[in-house]
Amino acid sequence: MSQIACCFWWLVLGFVLGWLANWLLSKALRRAPSAATRVDTEGAERAAVAHHDAIVEAASAPPARVIDVGAARAAGFNLKHDDDLTIIEGIGPRIDELLHQNGVASFAQLSRLGVPEILEILERGGPHFQLANPGSWARQASLASENRWAELKRLQEELISGRAPGGI
Repeated sequence: MSQIACCFWWLVLGFVLGWLANWLLSKALRRAPSAATRVDTEGAERAAVAHHDAIVEAASAPPARVIDVGAARAAGFNLKHDDDLTIIEGIGPRIDELLHQNGVASFAQLSRLGVPEILEILERGGPHFQLANPGSWARQASLASENRWAELKRLQEELISGRAPGGI
């Protein structure tokens, strides 16, 4: 028992001396922050404010549209994933890949493009893509992004090779 009591007191003495050394060192090293530290702190504060502003802006932006894959399948579309551009009449896997390479990855993005912009993307793809007619793609993409699958199905049934009988 005396050996345990002896070790216990040395342990307590070690804790007290460690605490005292820590307190003395922290007091000795505590001083005004350097200019570089102040600059870093100000930069961090600005970054925090910018992050907060970005969150507020994102919260005030209109919510992103969610594609209802179940409703699309019920209307007869076989979407492989959300925003599957290949369901657009006239867009196959290679054009889908070309559009993705040029930053068009969703129905909403495609619906905002005009025919000249889409033709420019097709021209960048080379001569294999020159025959495609994107006249109705933006309209079809708009209907898909708004989950108006029945209307999209009716439109596609009217199209002939991606073109309206009267010409879009």
